[in-house]
Amino acid sequence: MAFTQTDTFTLRGYECDAFGRMSIPALMNLMQESANRNAIDYGIGIADLAQKGFGWMLMRFCLRMHQYPRYGQTIQLITYPTTVEKYFIHRDFRVIAEDGTLLADASSTWLVFSTEKRSMVPLPDFIRSLSPPTDVDPLPTLPLKPGFQTAPFSPTDTKRVEVGWLSIDQNKHVNNVAYVQWLLEAVDSDVLQTREIAEIDLVYRTESHWHDWLEIQSTSETDSSILHRIIQTDSGKDVLLARSRWR
Repeated sequence: MAFTQTDTFTLRGYECDAFGRMSIPALMNLMQESANRNAIDYGIGIADLAQKGFGWMLMRFCLRMHQYPRYGQTIQLITYPTTVEKYFIHRDFRVIAEDGTLLADASSTWLVFSTEKRSMVPLPDFIRSLSPPTDVDPLPTLPLKPGFQTAPFSPTDTKRVEVGWLSIDQNKHVNNVAYVQWLLEAVDSDVLQTREIAEIDLVYRTESHWHDWLEIQSTSETDSSILHRIIQTDSGKDVLLARSRWR
């Protein structure tokens, strides 16, 4: 059986920025919540995987903001899996206003890892056998290696953060939204105060843990786009690569 998740949320003050717009981290958190509710219906929620020694890990995520929801506004968040492959499952999100306006949409790619070995594994049969909805129009599947992943990168701005306890999720690693918040907090203050994100495209490379030190790096790509990188300070490993587009 196929399941589509539809949740209704009314935006609260702490989910909005200084201008009353819904913040990107708040929206991504709601998307994760809806995704897990949908996964539970399929029998592949966080707890279902944990019982079998597995966990979910986000590999790719691209969010497009068409019109920002604002404080007090009621939105519908719709999510569903679109494609199941040997190693990856793809999931779409749509954010709809009460009048039917498409406010935002997102594409994502997820993998499963062994909680014992902390390494990627093929999707177990109980995940590969699920049936995505057939009455939806899927967004284009995200490339596993987008062009910006190999673009020349020479950081012009850096900031160090230590992973705190409240950034760790049930899979015992940093929640993917925490990275996005750190990434955005490191953006130039003039950009944060005079522009808004039109799109953010993310590649998650490896996990990090409590007390790890991370370096948040960024550099301007064009007048309207920024390249970002988060690396583990000790190992030098890439944790996250990203491109944000601003308007």
